[in-house]
Amino acid sequence: MNSALRHCQRLQKLPFNLRPACSRQYSIALQPQNLRPSPVRTVYCQAHPNSWIALRKASTMASEPEFAEGIDAEQLRPLLNELQGQGWGLDEDKIGIKKTFYFRSYFKAVSFVNAIASQSSTKKHHATMTIRFGSVDIHWITHYPRGLTDKDVSMAQFCEQAAELMGAVQEGQGLKCGPGP
Repeated sequence: MNSALRHCQRLQKLPFNLRPACSRQYSIALQPQNLRPSPVRTVYCQAHPNSWIALRKASTMASEPEFAEGIDAEQLRPLLNELQGQGWGLDEDKIGIKKTFYFRSYFKAVSFVNAIASQSSTKKHHATMTIRFGSVDIHWITHYPRGLTDKDVSMAQFCEQAAELMGAVQEGQGLKCGPGP
């Protein structure tokens, strides 16, 4: 009998509200001593039918953003939903938003980053940006107060406008590194 099955059988002896959905999950986390990602492993037990329901509920609640203290969440939620419709997603900690933009040339990608940098300097709110060959990753996060703020949302909206001006394309149409056709 493997350890995952034994783990699930032990959990079934607990009252249902104390069971952690009959699952064992490991996430990617950087280890401080060597800064290497730990392995990802998820084990689910199908022995109890309600375990899948509990997992689904937990994942739905976990997808809610964490707004910074003092931020009117109800005012930002419609704007955030609009951004999510444009391809923006919450980061792993649910306190920031991120998106990858694709371009047909490296020059356009760098020009896009420069436009964002200029606006960031004006607004005094800076993103983490990663330039790749044909794409740019943007991650907006407010460190103090910690959580999602109106600055993150307004800068993400600016990114959408700048990407349109710079000629951003869909994922498969971006410039790829390697030999030509």
